[in-house]
Amino acid sequence: MEDDIEDLADEDKITGYVHSIDSFTAVDGAGIRCIFFLQSCHKRCVFCCNVDSTDAALARANASTPTPLGRRMRVRECVDIVRRNLDYYSASGGGVTLSGGECLLQPEFARAVCRGVRALGVGASIDTAGAGTDKEWNRVLPHVDCVLLCLKSAFVDRYVAITGTSVEEFERSRRFLRSCEKHGTPTWLRFVLMTNPNDDERFAAYATDSEEELVELAHVAKSHACVLGIELLPYHRLGVFKFQELGLNYALEGMATPTSEDIERAKSILTSQGVRVMC
Repeated sequence: MEDDIEDLADEDKITGYVHSIDSFTAVDGAGIRCIFFLQSCHKRCVFCCNVDSTDAALARANASTPTPLGRRMRVRECVDIVRRNLDYYSASGGGVTLSGGECLLQPEFARAVCRGVRALGVGASIDTAGAGTDKEWNRVLPHVDCVLLCLKSAFVDRYVAITGTSVEEFERSRRFLRSCEKHGTPTWLRFVLMTNPNDDERFAAYATDSEEELVELAHVAKSHACVLGIELLPYHRLGVFKFQELGLNYALEGMATPTSEDIERAKSILTSQGVRVMC
């Protein structure tokens, strides 16, 4: 954490759109953390639990405005929020996580916030799906202590189905991972485990629990020295009500959450490939 707080004056002029803040949590990174959920995401992931922070929510709320939903904040405001609970973050080995939405759609704001909180002496992590460009990543990643990269799927066709995007976005996520490796940024691959025990054709394109999928995921992890391991995230329905409130279609209606046996099976396949797994 080499950022100097005296060098941050100009960056304080940078503003970003923040959907919400959780200033005291123990998820999305080590220790006690402050999570800034940044507004905007171009993807429409079928399992999204923060759909209210995506462009889909913006389009539903007001299709005519170019201004993202969310509170406009200065970097200093974010840093000051962290400063208030600094003792808790420091003592627990915690810090700050920028999530979303997609935090890398606001790269200069993300960079400045990371620099600001690191100057306080705590770590900065980003929870991302790898949006942006090489130029932007080269500016942001040197100021990030850990990346939580949600891969969606190890295969392009399933990635496209899950995210509602394109082959280009799949390739961008892989290019981002290579950028993490280039910068030596410690990275956890996050992977949402979705099952389809009854072979329901509605969910065939989304299920991510096949041995083929998991072995390929392990291969991706082992192919990048920066990857610390894989975090298995069992599919859940906590964000369904947000789809309902926004009047958005929820493609996974009726999908079951993975059982403990499903989770252990997936973990066993991954560990058998020599990959560290957290779940």
